[in-house]
Amino acid sequence: MNGIVVDASVTLSWCFAEEQTPLSLIVLDRLNAGEAACRPGFSVAGNSQFFTRRGENGTNLARSNAFVLRDIGALHLTLDHESFEQVSGPVQTLCRDHRITPYDALYIELAIRLQCPLATLDRLQQKAAKELGVGCL
Repeated sequence: MNGIVVDASVTLSWCFAEEQTPLSLIVLDRLNAGEAACRPGFSVAGNSQFFTRRGENGTNLARSNAFVLRDIGALHLTLDHESFEQVSGPVQTLCRDHRITPYDALYIELAIRLQCPLATLDRLQQKAAKELGVGCL
């Protein structure tokens, strides 16, 4: 697959103007122009954790979920549906060797497997990806 593995830190930044960065807007422009993108299927469940950590209320959470389902869906962001059994070994190795969370490791594993660059705002995830030769936007 040619395209970009897009981390939740990038996609979720689109929900709030104050969270947007030049990188997240460049990625959004590239996707709007038709570039392919992918993210782990497991990652969608973590979206609400982002808003809970931010202290968002139920209204903002509902608004963000609507955005994720409607607007991000319009970008044709592909969800990878590789089984957890198939990715758990590499994910565990990434976690152990690079001291990152399983959630972050899922994106790096996908970028490695698909041979695509990773778009992320997470510095620890960027560092681990670069150490493994994964290009980062």
